[in-house]
Amino acid sequence: MKKAWAILSILVTMLILGSVEAYASVASPLTIQVNGSTVATPPGIHVVNGQVMVPIRWAAEQLGARSIKWDPKTRDIFIQTEDVTDKIAKLASYNRALETYEASKEAEMWPLTENAKKAWLFLQNQPLFHRDHELVLNLPDSSLKRVISITVNREYVSYAVNSAENHNGHFYIPMDWLEQLFWADVQYNKETNQLFIQAPNKAEIEQQLAAVEDALVASTPEEAMKLWGRGEQTRSGALQYAVLSPELRKKAEERVREKNWTTGGSSPWVGPITVKEEKKLSETAVEYTVTYPEITSFGSTLGTEKFIIEKLTVDGKEGWFITRLLYANPYYSIIPGETQPIEEEIKWSPLPE
Repeated sequence: MKKAWAILSILVTMLILGSVEAYASVASPLTIQVNGSTVATPPGIHVVNGQVMVPIRWAAEQLGARSIKWDPKTRDIFIQTEDVTDKIAKLASYNRALETYEASKEAEMWPLTENAKKAWLFLQNQPLFHRDHELVLNLPDSSLKRVISITVNREYVSYAVNSAENHNGHFYIPMDWLEQLFWADVQYNKETNQLFIQAPNKAEIEQQLAAVEDALVASTPEEAMKLWGRGEQTRSGALQYAVLSPELRKKAEERVREKNWTTGGSSPWVGPITVKEEKKLSETAVEYTVTYPEITSFGSTLGTEKFIIEKLTVDGKEGWFITRLLYANPYYSIIPGETQPIEEEIKWSPLPE
């Protein structure tokens, strides 16, 4: 009998301790660290399907937003941040241009130089382009869906958020949106109920940009010409920017930043580039005329560009840079040419079978 009571007592104690531990785990309040420091948890923050729902205004302010505006008529949120977001957009544009595409597409583009390949490998070792998980931007529970639009810095790129919640006039979004919008590193520990948010390090981003741009200094005029062309083929304003002379960069910078370091659109796109004429002007200057098909799903037209590439020393490093754009396609180029041909009626030719 005593043995039975002893066993029962042990079982009851285990159940009580287990219940207390489970309760403590459930009742444990959410704690938040931003950039390594604990911050006050904003009211209303909660967890849905493993995603911490964070108030967008609070999150944006934590990540350095200078201004946040809400348009109730269009359901748009406009956020202005420090320039680190723009630098990351530029770095992402380089990453897009330098990656290796599938064989058939890569065969139609100017090939990468060995230095450009090394620059891409360098970017792959950076946390920004090596996430260890897929982002969860849309939650499966349809009852939570409330579409708003969020724009960070540029009106050119807006994001439709389908899983926002409105609580007393404050919008809450899944935590992974902080990675998508602000390139923050966001981790949630379910066991300890802790949320970790780390903003990008501006100094590190600037160092990465400097390393990539140093690797992309063209050692020949042909290399500069091909980097420019690949920039158009991959819609990378950053790669085009890299081969411009300092004077042309000043003219192009505001325009390409406004477009989030992206050029052109999904259609038409630049097909294989052909050098129509290469004219040596001097030992340090070459003029190129290139052509390419501007391809759409129903046909193509012929595009033409002409530019002069010269040997310069920029920031103490010698290389070849585009110094004059005699004619640049206004749709793909980040800067207009000096002379533009008269607009002619577009005549589409059928795509090859």
